[in-house]
Amino acid sequence: MKIDDLITKENIVFEKKFVTGYYSSELKLFGIVWDGIFKTEDYIQTFDDILEFAKTNPAIGFYTDIRKQGVVSIEARKYFEKHVSPAAQKLGFKKTGVVTDSSPFKRYYLNTLIAMTGRPSKLCSNPEDAIAYLLED
Repeated sequence: MKIDDLITKENIVFEKKFVTGYYSSELKLFGIVWDGIFKTEDYIQTFDDILEFAKTNPAIGFYTDIRKQGVVSIEARKYFEKHVSPAAQKLGFKKTGVVTDSSPFKRYYLNTLIAMTGRPSKLCSNPEDAIAYLLED
């Protein structure tokens, strides 16, 4: 599978100034591509929107490209850890593939977040690796 099977104009679910959401019913994947800075409430609302969408559109995996993502506040991180991750798991999201070209500090933060949520996740340097990870059994 290629990234174009998920991240394509036809699969756009929402577009905001700082993030675009995609869904492929064929792959059963939801994906987001971040692009810029955002407020804590915008971050929280984005994930609430995704969870609401997933109630009627089943997904087995979550793809997120954070290469152009702004800084995530502590409050938003805690919300993700305590609310979003458990809710996503209940809705059937089994894995998360993260595309990042991050610094060692950001990688440390991401690995800490992954450990805290206890959900299978993988940090990848390119989109195809993230998609492959999400689709492998």
